[in-house]
Amino acid sequence: MNPETLRWANKVGLSPDRVAFLLACPKYTRTGRNDKPAYIKAENPNHHLQKLGDCYWFRLRRRGKDIVENIASDLETARKRRDEMLAAFDAGKPIPYINVR
Repeated sequence: MNPETLRWANKVGLSPDRVAFLLACPKYTRTGRNDKPAYIKAENPNHHLQKLGDCYWFRLRRRGKDIVENIASDLETARKRRDEMLAAFDAGKPIPYINVR
C-alpha cells in the first residue's frame, strides 16, 4: 500500500486493515450468492455471429445501437467482416457491409 491509497481509504472511511484485506483478495472474488459460480467470459471466436440457414448474421447491441445484418455465407468471410465492422463501430466511422448483399 502506498500513502496515496491510505489517504484515499481514510477519506472514504476504510481502516488500513480493511484495505490490506481487500487488496489481498484474488481476482474474481465475489460476495453474495455462493451457489452460483463467478462469471468469467471465455473468448469466443464467433462472438457477434449467428448462423441461420446458409448465412452468418452479425448481431451487435452496444451504446443504443441494434445492428442485425446478413454478412456472409462462409465462416472465414463472416469473421473478417465482423472484425472490420467492429473496428469501424469502435472508431466512430461508417460501418461497412450494412445493407450490402
